[in-house]
Amino acid sequence: MRIFYTLIIALISTGATAQRTASEIYEQADHILVDRYALDDRNDHLVLKSDFSKESIRQIPFTDRRIIRIDLIYTTYSELEDFDQKQLDVSRIQSLIALNPRITDNKFFDWNIIGQTGCQSSASCLDYFHGFVIYYEPYYTKETALGEIDSIRSDLRLLDQQIHDFKDKLSVVYNRIGCEYPESIYSSEYLSEQIEKIYECGEKYKGRVFFTASMDHNGRVEDVMVKGNLFPCKKRLAFALKYALKWERGIVIGRKQYPLKVDGYVSFPIKKESVVFTRFVIEDELIDEFHMLQQYAQCVAYETDTSFQELIPKVEKTVVSEVLYRHDWNPELIVVDATGSMYPFTADLLKWIRLNADSIPKNYVFFNDGDDKPTQEKRIGKTGGLYAVKSKSFLEVRDKLFETMSNGGGGDLPENNFEALRYGYDAVQPTGQVVMIADNYSFPRDVQLLEAYRGKLRFILCHTDKGLNTDYMTLARKYGFSIHTKNMDIEKFEDQMVVDGIKYVWQQTKYIRR
Repeated sequence: MRIFYTLIIALISTGATAQRTASEIYEQADHILVDRYALDDRNDHLVLKSDFSKESIRQIPFTDRRIIRIDLIYTTYSELEDFDQKQLDVSRIQSLIALNPRITDNKFFDWNIIGQTGCQSSASCLDYFHGFVIYYEPYYTKETALGEIDSIRSDLRLLDQQIHDFKDKLSVVYNRIGCEYPESIYSSEYLSEQIEKIYECGEKYKGRVFFTASMDHNGRVEDVMVKGNLFPCKKRLAFALKYALKWERGIVIGRKQYPLKVDGYVSFPIKKESVVFTRFVIEDELIDEFHMLQQYAQCVAYETDTSFQELIPKVEKTVVSEVLYRHDWNPELIVVDATGSMYPFTADLLKWIRLNADSIPKNYVFFNDGDDKPTQEKRIGKTGGLYAVKSKSFLEVRDKLFETMSNGGGGDLPENNFEALRYGYDAVQPTGQVVMIADNYSFPRDVQLLEAYRGKLRFILCHTDKGLNTDYMTLARKYGFSIHTKNMDIEKFEDQMVVDGIKYVWQQTKYIRR
């Protein structure tokens, strides 16, 4: 665990406005008594010491990491009967506000005022900690994302089990769709001639040598595996086959081409039609997705129209699926924050897709804020870490999300939301609904990119349990966007609003929280 700085913090005099804010923070904080304070090493933290009864000033270099909580720690012992501990604590909060006024704007972390009761004299209390400890969210990277992917996989396995348990109540309609194996570009006779020209082996062999060729979706051979331990020149034959074999395309299912494998054999000694294909081998994921019946001469595939209405109420949901189920939207594009800490919500999106595969959108852009690019190298509009997928296949959307997460965790707090929006908008040119799944705790660094955006946008905000980010409210009011939370839909932004019991007021150019 990393401790960023150990500094001396002291009391300074601030104006009445800061005093009132510090008093409000003190009154709203959780007040806790412990024998002796212990650091929470589960999170990164910044330690700000204050010498017992001494005052001095040091500037605090706050990072752009999200604060989880701030603890103000003191000892309850006092030699003076009329000592005002509250006033001292409020003054210490004042000093912190003076060094970083943005702390008063951020309502998304907890304040704890913690009194230590374990010392009973001035001398013994000197060994106790006095000051602040500021706890930070982890610095998310591609390494931390791997654990989050495992958590999403676990959620999806649980959903699969629920689907299995409810299979008797599911209504499934199978609709047959087109499915075509590819034709070889070259005849067996031509291939045999080519193999005979290319293949060289000093040892004679008589019999059949079996192989498996793997082609991409365009029918280009990517790999050939030659089987049989007794055959003397496996690598040379594999090279010759890879060079000679080619199909018109991969397998076509519906209107899309997919990779495919082909089993076959070469008869030695090579004659006119020595190259023979015995069967096509379809990937297991395609067989499962399209409920395929695999035959050599013909392939059969189905799209399914499945009703999960009995199961949906029993699946645990977050704000993402709650909003999507609440509205009969048909978004042409969904832009998704896939940075660290968002995995409960991206998992929820995948579960929604899994249960609504027959009616889901097909255009997604996932972003991770730069593929772990260092903060100082991130440039507005050129940060990167953008991954698009155009598909109604749950598996393809899932894999693209996992690819995004595997390549970067986000790093610093601000993100490149609107670079991702522009990327998706340029690719899709939507004329209807566009949805962005965003982190309420952070705010995009690239708001200026919206100046060229002419479309509508719906924000599904995650992490709103401590209230709305007023920056998002200000942005939505300016551009005519909407904000959606688990419990509310905000289409119109008034000068005074109450959202989930919290009052927000428009003050000149922005919303503030009361």
